[in-house]
Amino acid sequence: MREALFTVSQRPDGTLIGENATLGLAVCAMERESLQEEARDALIHALGPAHVSYRVRLQPSARRSAAALPSGVRH
Repeated sequence: MREALFTVSQRPDGTLIGENATLGLAVCAMERESLQEEARDALIHALGPAHVSYRVRLQPSARRSAAALPSGVRH
């Protein structure tokens, strides 16, 4: 199974942004669980039936330390 890695950063208003540069996808949500769902939906839309061979993984952005993100964002 392949991984679709979404790098997660947080805006000052608390919104979480997940970006996958390889597939050219970006999603946003207020909570980690919602961000995971948005990422899965983006994969379905972008890849069609091939999305089943991908697992979504969220990773904190290197620009911000993992401690600065909500605890649920760690992988």
